[in-house]
Amino acid sequence: MGKTVSISLVANARDSIGRMTREIDALRVDLPVSCKGTLLWGWHATALLVYMRLLPARDRLDPWLWDYLVEGESALDVDRDAHWENRQRLSLLEIVDILSEVELPLLKPEFYQGWQDRTTRCQTLRSQAAAIIGSSIGDEQRQGLLLLLAAYHRLLRLPAAVELEAAPIVAALFHLLDLMESLVDAESVGVDAVLAAIREARSALARQAS
Repeated sequence: MGKTVSISLVANARDSIGRMTREIDALRVDLPVSCKGTLLWGWHATALLVYMRLLPARDRLDPWLWDYLVEGESALDVDRDAHWENRQRLSLLEIVDILSEVELPLLKPEFYQGWQDRTTRCQTLRSQAAAIIGSSIGDEQRQGLLLLLAAYHRLLRLPAAVELEAAPIVAALFHLLDLMESLVDAESVGVDAVLAAIREARSALARQAS
């Protein structure tokens, strides 16, 4: 029998970025379906990096957000994990919304429920997240990320036919790598390997875009 292996968030993120790089190398701009792997592993790594950055600073965020930032148990539990649903964590759209610059329009107003005005609650969370991370997503970067998120949903999440162009997706991937890089905490253990993996992905993307 095999043995149980522990996989840290850092190791998981590094692995996903490595998979993203291999998928970038396999991209074909004349074949949009070839973007699937890059989008899958790129967004997966980004979500992990967000949690790696925000979870240790949970107490610096509005308590309203705490339920979405729970470390949880590391061991696989079939009864628990088979029933896991997306609403038990921040969605990718919610992540982009919270990490956006304070004054940008809300992307998902219905997410910010409660006694407080939704715009105020969103802007408070954005300010807190920016203080932790040290940067925010600007308008141009956000538009690129939303294109990538739309392509991800259409190619990987929605059971429907799709028409899209690969070249804009490839160009927008630089915005996702920029976001990944901004999320890495220089003081955390194992970040050198993560940053090296992001650099490799950026080099692969530069070759693809040239």
